[in-house]
Amino acid sequence: MIQLSHTSKQLKGEVNLPSSKSITNRMLILSKLYEPDLSLENISTANDSQILQSIFTNSDSDMYVHDAGTAYRFLTSYCAVSEGDWVIKGTQRLHQRPIAHLVDVLKTLGADITYLDKEGCGPLKIKGTKLKAPTNLIDISHINSSQFASSLLMIAPLIEGEFNFKVNTKMSSYAYVLLTIACMRRMGFSVWVQGGYIKVSKKQKFDGEYFKIEPDWSSFYYWVSMVHLSQESDLIFPGIRLNNMQKERKKLFEIGHPSIHFEENRDGIRIVKKQIKKPYDFPEELNYSNFPDMAMTFACLLPALGCKYMKFKGLESLKYKECNREHALKKHLQSMKVEFKFVHKKWHMDSTQFHVKENTLFDSFDDHRMAMCIAPLSLIKPICISDSSVVKKSYPHFWDDLDRHGFQINYL
Repeated sequence: MIQLSHTSKQLKGEVNLPSSKSITNRMLILSKLYEPDLSLENISTANDSQILQSIFTNSDSDMYVHDAGTAYRFLTSYCAVSEGDWVIKGTQRLHQRPIAHLVDVLKTLGADITYLDKEGCGPLKIKGTKLKAPTNLIDISHINSSQFASSLLMIAPLIEGEFNFKVNTKMSSYAYVLLTIACMRRMGFSVWVQGGYIKVSKKQKFDGEYFKIEPDWSSFYYWVSMVHLSQESDLIFPGIRLNNMQKERKKLFEIGHPSIHFEENRDGIRIVKKQIKKPYDFPEELNYSNFPDMAMTFACLLPALGCKYMKFKGLESLKYKECNREHALKKHLQSMKVEFKFVHKKWHMDSTQFHVKENTLFDSFDDHRMAMCIAPLSLIKPICISDSSVVKKSYPHFWDDLDRHGFQINYL
């Protein structure tokens, strides 16, 4: 357990964000399949990415992915098209997360996959074989997981036959399907997208020797939240760009204030906040369908900024994450005297009684994002967080970065 606080409420200096684990995981799979000699620069040190890289380095047919859900789903398709006999297993929580929709599609393509325990869940036994599309249309529009869709897209060039995928563009986190398409294109594959139809070329035209992975936008938003709650800030984030492969930038100006200024220069993005005594003007509703991982950060931030009421959309997938994040977020907000309930397909937040008691203990729920989303509140009052080690999953040096920028961290 840690106690977290900040005396001056001022944030100044440079923050080197972790590289994107979303891009890293995709490029590790793609390079293994199509460009084994590709040099990947700035590989994420997040636990998920390190697990995937270690599996490929060791060439072990018995794959233990721990709690790395992305690696689990991507490796399922990878093993289905890769010669050999494979076993993929992980933690008990990971085995509770359903994978049947992905396995069912792979089986229609000829994949040899067996459930070793409960039907529809891991662990899995896979015998790699040649896959073939039975028709010219592979309809996966019933799939509401961007990682399932991405997993299939990345092996598309290795599936025999000419075909299109039909996807649900309104699925949760569809922006990450677009990220996968961007990675495929960077690898030299042509990808045609028309509405919900996607076709990937069989031919590859890749002439690069290395690929540099961008900083992670999801990590950037924890710092954006801290800037909002600071008295003054002047922070530089090297390497992060508004024009990049990740689409999370669309949320950058959704919660704005005249005291905060964003400036993009050759080094990256600079954020400056000066004291301006003017209330926030909040939208009536926020939609996180494409970026549900950011919902917790903003839900914890808004009450502290004076937002009394807010409606959220697109949180349906939260209960299937590393923990049940819908439940965990509700618990976080209850600790701040904030009501959060589901009414008529939307989540309603009532912050009229918002109050953070000094040294309130917030549970990490064994989930990196549930620990980091609450950390900015320490700029208001000292708070306690139950398990600080969980950040290793995506942002291993998070607490070190906070320490370098004036946060006091006491390990209790």
